[in-house]
Amino acid sequence: MKATIIKILKLVVPIGIGLYLTWYFLTGLTDTEIEQTKSAFYEANYFWVVISLILAFLSHFSRAYRWLFLLEPLGYKPKLSNSYHAVMSGYIINYTVPRSGEIARAGLMTSYEKVPFEKGFATIVIERVIDVIMLLIVVFISGLLQANSEQLDRITQTESGEPSYLIWYILGGGFVMGLIGLVVYLKSEKVKSFVNEKLRGFWEGLKSVWTMKKKWAFIGHTLFIWTCYVGMFWVAAQAFPETESIPIGCIFAAFVVGATAIAAVPGGLGLYPLWVTAALAAYDINFAAFGIFVWVTQTGLLIVLGLLSLFLIQRQPKLVEEKPTADE
Repeated sequence: MKATIIKILKLVVPIGIGLYLTWYFLTGLTDTEIEQTKSAFYEANYFWVVISLILAFLSHFSRAYRWLFLLEPLGYKPKLSNSYHAVMSGYIINYTVPRSGEIARAGLMTSYEKVPFEKGFATIVIERVIDVIMLLIVVFISGLLQANSEQLDRITQTESGEPSYLIWYILGGGFVMGLIGLVVYLKSEKVKSFVNEKLRGFWEGLKSVWTMKKKWAFIGHTLFIWTCYVGMFWVAAQAFPETESIPIGCIFAAFVVGATAIAAVPGGLGLYPLWVTAALAAYDINFAAFGIFVWVTQTGLLIVLGLLSLFLIQRQPKLVEEKPTADE
């Protein structure tokens, strides 16, 4: 009973938070911003929107191709089409049950390419390790760009120009939390075992990339994927007069908070436009329609491609039959 309740909460709570944030964001829009958002969908330069969607598609396709480099050393050579369909199907399934896309992705490759589930899932974990590293690199670049911009003054100074201690409160809070975490780690064997297991998995993931035969191709695709991620955000900004001259620092800041929102709630529901709008506002770009427009178009693309892939991959004969249940 307890396990069932936990499963239900894992499903309902993230979606509930996303719906609440959507309501919170929409009800906070002024009448002018609502009209601005409606106009954005009619007046956007769809040439740039299409280019942005093409970059998104290329990033997904490159991710599917890169996955083959991880599976090949294990002795498996799936068809690229099935790899792509499994990746896109995983995305769409994530929208129904949070965090289930990776499991479904590995399961599809088991059914249609005879890749053992444990091995397929392990390669997906390695991908996530690399994604974390890439996101940290993007965060670092974003931090450097903010440090060389006027936006840093908004953190270190008050509106009257007096020194602000907000940044020190944040750093101090982070230090205290880190210290508490260290004490818990040293005192609790359960926590220590959990953390050590995650760190070992992280390290093994890094080693597997460096020792694979096509590591440079893997690294190249990784750089291409993340360049597409940031690039499609910048390209989408060219579709509107309000954002066509957006500073590079703002691009990275908005991308980072957007990526964080997607990781926090399923698909960034509600949180993505809220945080992207806040990032733009820090650069005096008051255009709430942009975050909504980007989220709607990119989410729409994922839904269409994901449903299409889920349909196409299931039209193929299964290589591994599902085991009958006890009731059967």
